[in-house]
Amino acid sequence: MSVAAAELNALLASPLFADASADSLAAIRAESAIGSDGYEWPAGVAPRPGFVRIVTLRDEEEVIRQGEMCTHLAVVLAGQLEAVQSRAGSEPYRHRVHVRGSWFGEASAICHHAALATYRAIGDATVALLESRLLTRLYAEDETLRGRIDASYHDGLPLHLRASTLCRDLDDAAIASLQRAAELRLFDEGDVVAAAGDEATSVWLVRAGAVACVAAADGAERTLAFYKGNATFGEHAITATGGAWPATYKALTRSALVSLPRGAFAGLADADRRTVARAANRLVGADDVAALAGDGPAAGISVLDELHVMVERESVKGGRALVIDRQKCVRCNMCVESCVATHDDGVPRLSKAGTPVATDETLITACYHCEVPQCMLSCEYAAIRRDAQGRIRFEYDSCVGCASCIDGCPYGVIRLVPPAPPAPPIESALASLPWIGRWFRREPAAAAPAVAAAPAAAPTGSCGVGGKVSQVTGKTVKCDLCAGMPFEACVYNCPTSAITRREPQSLFDRRIR
Repeated sequence: MSVAAAELNALLASPLFADASADSLAAIRAESAIGSDGYEWPAGVAPRPGFVRIVTLRDEEEVIRQGEMCTHLAVVLAGQLEAVQSRAGSEPYRHRVHVRGSWFGEASAICHHAALATYRAIGDATVALLESRLLTRLYAEDETLRGRIDASYHDGLPLHLRASTLCRDLDDAAIASLQRAAELRLFDEGDVVAAAGDEATSVWLVRAGAVACVAAADGAERTLAFYKGNATFGEHAITATGGAWPATYKALTRSALVSLPRGAFAGLADADRRTVARAANRLVGADDVAALAGDGPAAGISVLDELHVMVERESVKGGRALVIDRQKCVRCNMCVESCVATHDDGVPRLSKAGTPVATDETLITACYHCEVPQCMLSCEYAAIRRDAQGRIRFEYDSCVGCASCIDGCPYGVIRLVPPAPPAPPIESALASLPWIGRWFRREPAAAAPAVAAAPAAAPTGSCGVGGKVSQVTGKTVKCDLCAGMPFEACVYNCPTSAITRREPQSLFDRRIR
């Protein structure tokens, strides 16, 4: 159905569109008209739903739930809605009450982040939803509208900071301090965000767009990592005071970033500084204990310097694969079983199925830890990073199970697994007594309410690179090179030394010419 004239007028009269360009207002009107009985699509254009729709809510009904894949900005036309952000281990954060004329959801609509909070009606309410495809266009073309959305985003920055891996454990006062110091920056394609050798004075949060980390190697540029919406980079500015950027960061496309000055982190309370330092060390792959002891990045070692050296020296080089020599392999399955035993979830990260070559060797299905990882480039949720040892690894708290990394990986080495079931309740000794024991037994906890279902017309999977659709079924897993161990379990436990990690091109050095 089309948007009613009264609802359209209320939307255009909201402060968001005050003094907006004529083109922006015309685009809103055009999208609102789609679905009306008299609307005619131009010849050759496939009909679609309009990018503006109206939703009427009853008391305590939710329009957006935290953690959902939200693709629209909401403008309140009538009533009030409360924004509440749940936090593990602490009370929910009640961000604010949105009244008529206010808007929310710009972080999700523009940054493609899972919803940062739950928005629930207080009494009856009406909201207009603007799809991200329309909002992105208006944001790019209308300077007035862009300024208002940026100001609103900065005002709600605490929600985004709490959702980031770097800042999620900070208290409210620390978050507010970082918000006051934060600066929004916009970079065009090819712009240098930070140049190698310059002093690292900020940590950057990618609000929207994509940034590549590149370093010079043999007269050319080598890409070390990608950072897309919601990722942070430059954490060594926190852990290594006075350090320089060891590599260059460039915007791959028009990108909106948030600069968090090093001085803002230094001004936090002691407990907050330690909290953010531990998070920074996890993100860059440093060992927490070593860092706190003064042997890691906190002692001034450049994390990305270490990464570059590790890749260049081929100690853990991206692009190396697990290889099985079929003449040595006795089919004992120790490689797979040791992989299972190494990981707490009991899920193997490798399969002996793979690509055989003429030298009686097989490239088996396990992560290559590529130099230019397509999985990282495909991920929109900052859930994939390269650490100081060159490993491509997952930030599981940021993974939403969208399967884009699976679609992006050319080798088929990533898969989704169901989340682990909750642990059974601990029973008291009295529960084992006959007859009366049943009064002391705990009943199984009721299943947590499911995330609000998407509209019936929504796709049931995630569309990643190449347009392939993968079902969303759980969390991603892949080979992590047995992080935290001094060896790879599959290689170490092979009784015949049949499995090794090598560069794929080395398999063809012994071809018969």
